[in-house]
Amino acid sequence: MAAGSSILKTLSLAAGLRMARLCLSFIITCVLARHLGGVGFGQLAVAMAVVSILLSIGELGFSRYTVRELMRSGNDEAAVLGTTMTARFLVSALLFAALLVWVGWRTPEGALLLVVYGIQLLTNPAVELLAWLEAHGRVSHAVLMQFIGFLVSFCCIAIGVWQGAPLWFYALTYALEGWVFIALSARVFWRHGGRVDFRAFRFSRMLALVGRSWPELASQAALLLLFRLDTLMIEWLRGPGEAGVYGAAVRVSEMAYFVPGILATLFLPRLMIARQADAARYETRVVDYFSASVMLALAVAGVLLVFSPCMPLAFGEEFSRSSDMLRIHAWAFIPYAVGIARTQILTVEDRLVENLPSVLVAVAINAWLNLEWIPTHGGVGAAWATLVSYTLAWVVWTYLSPALRRHVSGFMTRAFVGLPRFALLRVRSLIHS
Repeated sequence: MAAGSSILKTLSLAAGLRMARLCLSFIITCVLARHLGGVGFGQLAVAMAVVSILLSIGELGFSRYTVRELMRSGNDEAAVLGTTMTARFLVSALLFAALLVWVGWRTPEGALLLVVYGIQLLTNPAVELLAWLEAHGRVSHAVLMQFIGFLVSFCCIAIGVWQGAPLWFYALTYALEGWVFIALSARVFWRHGGRVDFRAFRFSRMLALVGRSWPELASQAALLLLFRLDTLMIEWLRGPGEAGVYGAAVRVSEMAYFVPGILATLFLPRLMIARQADAARYETRVVDYFSASVMLALAVAGVLLVFSPCMPLAFGEEFSRSSDMLRIHAWAFIPYAVGIARTQILTVEDRLVENLPSVLVAVAINAWLNLEWIPTHGGVGAAWATLVSYTLAWVVWTYLSPALRRHVSGFMTRAFVGLPRFALLRVRSLIHS
């Protein structure tokens, strides 16, 4: 009962802070979009998309891997963190240097935005501290500190709009949010006995770790490319103005991405423990996880559909076409949530490499559909391409892939068929188990 109460408390805190962040983020995004217009908002969206892909590569697939390693008995936590943080810094520094060379050579539009966003590559390795917090059951601390970082960013953006700050300033506020979170995480980490042994780093050990985590690295990079490819291709094919209109719909839909994220954070340790303890209990947990993901996804999709007509009122008439794009993204949220759950299951079972083929196929189809539909339909075409590729990657491929069909598809089918029963009978037992 104590464990269930702790999970419920963490979920309530996380949901409460996320909802507060959702409201504040929506307000400041509307204000910023009205202030910058479609072109300025689009330039920010494109620069963020490019750097987010580099950040994903710089993570080296260590995020979930580090949690698993820290939870394994007998491992030296300080050595694990020292190795993963140093490895991430070395790769991230190389990526930042490459970004600077590319910006200096090509001088793309929004070059300064790319550099300002890119500075995060040098500090992002410290986010490995989040893995320690998760492994030690301090998720509530992480959620609270992320919210504080967001509040700092929120205030800075508001001041920037009030004072008419240049475009690069808003990129800096995004980086500032991460830096505040890292500083507060470090404080909690040290106060609760956390240590980092950078002397434990060895290139041979780094290569061995990357050799084990490369499926997650490839999967994360391909997944993020799937998420950001549409914005980049719209800017390429239709210009930053259309990218800004599309970016408004993306920002609203992505505000809801915290729902499967919270479930993923809470379920990962529980699934690992259940898998080690009892196979039958583990299967029940997995089916419950899929069912909860679908239930919440349907609810979130409904909210997005209801809100979509309000986009011109919130963002301004320049963003009126964002309503149609958001309606399509609302449906795409359902396979997205299923995909997050599937990824967590494969992570627990150390089979994440099986996630990669579906994402790569989806990226290829997404790019092809974007080339076909964006020139004619703009952001609406990109939204349809997103819905098709998400459904293919997370649902259809689960039943087509021999590896996934033998195992994961059975869990998904049981969750889909048993969803009404889960809604009526399983929620209470899930919370109090």
